Parts: sequence; C-alpha cells; structure tokens
Amino acid sequence: MVRQGFDTDRLPSAGTPDDADDSSGYILDTSRDEMIDFNDLFSSQFSNISVIYESVNGATRLYTATRFGKKFVLKGLKEQFRSDPIRNLALAKEFEIGISLDHPNIRRTLSLEDIDGIGRVIVLEYVDGNPLSQLIRDRSLSSDSARFIAAQFTDALAYIHSKQVFHRDLKPDNIIVSFTGNVVKIIDFNYSDSTGFVVLKNPAGTLKYVAPEIRESGVPATAASDIFSLGVILDEMSAVTSDHILADIAGKCMQPSPSRRPRSAALIRIPGSDNALSRFLSSTLLTVIMLCICIALAAAIGIRLLPSLT
Repeated sequence: MVRQGFDTDRLPSAGTPDDADDSSGYILDTSRDEMIDFNDLFSSQFSNISVIYESVNGATRLYTATRFGKKFVLKGLKEQFRSDPIRNLALAKEFEIGISLDHPNIRRTLSLEDIDGIGRVIVLEYVDGNPLSQLIRDRSLSSDSARFIAAQFTDALAYIHSKQVFHRDLKPDNIIVSFTGNVVKIIDFNYSDSTGFVVLKNPAGTLKYVAPEIRESGVPATAASDIFSLGVILDEMSAVTSDHILADIAGKCMQPSPSRRPRSAALIRIPGSDNALSRFLSSTLLTVIMLCICIALAAAIGIRLLPSLT
C-alpha cells in the first residue's frame, strides 16, 4: 500500500474593507503580469494523472487525478489487461458492489468512466491518511486510539454484511486511518462478493487473514469468514497496545469453527470506544431512571388531585 499524500497550498487571506486599496493579498490581482489559470478548476476532465500503485502479480493500477480542483483515486487495469473480458468483468463487479455502499467509514465509489490513455476506471474518493498496517508496524497506537479505530471498521463491516456483501480481503493494508481525527475508511473491494452475483466466486484473500474453512476447503465466503479476518486485525492491534480486552474480542472472532464466532459484526462491542456521555445516553440505566421519574411524577400528581376528588 502506498501512502496517499496530500499537498496543501494555502491561498492568500482575503482582505478587509480597511485594506481594500492593497490588492497584493488578493488572488485576483490584475496588476500582476500573469493571471491564474482556472481551466483545470472548472474542467470536467481529469488532469494531473499520476500512477501511485501497481499490482505486482495482479492486473490493477491506481492513479491520483484532479477534477474541479479536487483529488480523486482512479482504479483501472494495466495496459495488457484492458481488453481482457474477465478482468473487465471483475472491475465492473467491484464498481457495482462499491457504488451500493454508503457509510462514513467506507471509501466512496463515485463512478465508472472511460479515460483516454488509461482505459476504464473506477473513480474513488481520495483518502488522506496511512494504512493501519503502518500504524501497527510503527507501534504508534495507544489503547484508546486502537479501540476508537477498531470500533469504526467493525461498524463498517456490520454495514457491509447488512448489504449481503462480504469483503473477503479485510486486512490492515485495506484500512486507511486519516492523518487528523483517526477517521477510518475501509478500501479495496477487488475481491468482494455479494449474494447478488453468480460470477467470480473463486477463493480469495491474503493468507494470514483468511479463515481456516476457506483455506482448507475453499467454501464460499460468509460473514463469519470476514469476522475471522477482523479478529486477526484486532489481535495485531492488541499485541502493540497490550490491550487485553481487544485480545479477548480477537480470540472470540478467531475461533476455528465459524459457528463459535460472533454471529454478526453488529454484536461485537469495543468497550471505551466512545465517550462516557454518549454511552450513558444510550444505556438501559438511563431508560430505567426516566421511567422511575415518570412514575414518581404521576404518583405526585395523583396525590395532589386526590383531595379534590373526595
């Protein structure tokens, strides 16, 4: 996984009425010899297309590009595979699965387009961050940040499964964590599958994270096999943070038998991943307290009305 950098050129600050005569701070300074070229900003065509990643053994190639002044990722095929019907079918399947998913912790799939020079590509949201694998290697996770990150991709996985989609290649390389705020984005649905598709059903994934039932017998992917992969990721995070709670959750997810793993990612709770107030507001305790208050108020009103009724 190649880190996706992000260049930020700051524009000059707009002036105030008091310095309106001083045009040197304005972006549209007609006193300069050169005018700024806005052609790229208002063009619907992609520009500044650059290769950022190329699969060594596979068929895919990733680019960054800009359109309307915004950065995107383009996912296409190497030149020798662009006329291959199977590779194009796989690209179309990835697009159809990606475009069906809308979750804050999943990289957005935006369109499927044909671009001169690089062929058909999936247009994807640009994510400014590092893969979780790098944070694990650098041991730059605290227990709190690890739980916060884990809660996000666990919630995203539950959403994916609710759409009858199985990721099939869940691993730290495919989880991007933003540089600011530790916002998580699951990426790369290249191997993903859905119950709605009847093609490209071969076993897939990265061996370390693949569930044993798929490694040993090649059975179709299920939510349980994704949950096993989730467990391996949590186990790696717990190892660098010495977080026994994450390790315990990981152990439950990594059970050799699929039937002994959590039945759904939605049932997996990461303790301490949200603030105390939000936990209290959503708790059963608050419901009981509110019910007791209502009963007490009803009783007090009834007592006050009792003399007038007699």
